[in-house]
Amino acid sequence: MLRATDLSAFVEIFDRVARPELEAGGCNKIRISQTIYGGEYAGAITMAADFDSVAAATSAQVAANTKAGPEAREAGVTLVSRSLVINREHRGTEDGEFGSLMQVTSLPTSPEEYSANADLFWSHMSAGANGQRFGVFSAAGERTGRQVAVTWTDDLDALTQASAAMFSNPDVIDRMAQYETTPVSRSIFRRIA
Repeated sequence: MLRATDLSAFVEIFDRVARPELEAGGCNKIRISQTIYGGEYAGAITMAADFDSVAAATSAQVAANTKAGPEAREAGVTLVSRSLVINREHRGTEDGEFGSLMQVTSLPTSPEEYSANADLFWSHMSAGANGQRFGVFSAAGERTGRQVAVTWTDDLDALTQASAAMFSNPDVIDRMAQYETTPVSRSIFRRIA
């Protein structure tokens, strides 16, 4: 997560200098978004990069920072935080102009339970979303261990309605109680690149 005084300058520097380093290091997909609603994080920029390996992600991140860092800092870009998320389940597509990121705490689950939970949540959220990704913060400071759900949509009203319906569904309420799931934070973002 970072802050940028000039969003266009950040995207230009990222695409020209950092993106090639990440892709050369094995990055499969890059998504850049800006938080619209998210408390003190409103306006912050998030860059999510998918790798098949933590070691590859680390090496590519160092290379990208080494090349892009000085120019980015001169352009007013400030690093706020960097986190490692392990993706566990995925439903639908990552297409959409907008999205939501929800963090929760919960009891540990087996892979089978986690998949069943993702199916249940997606069965409701798909009414207003294009896709969802579920994971866990693995190295993220005070967020380490939290579960995270990222949801993509083209219609924030439909997403909001689907979310409200899901959280009021008796099966979802029971499942959340079973795993002592407690929402910690939620943000809404728009995709930049």
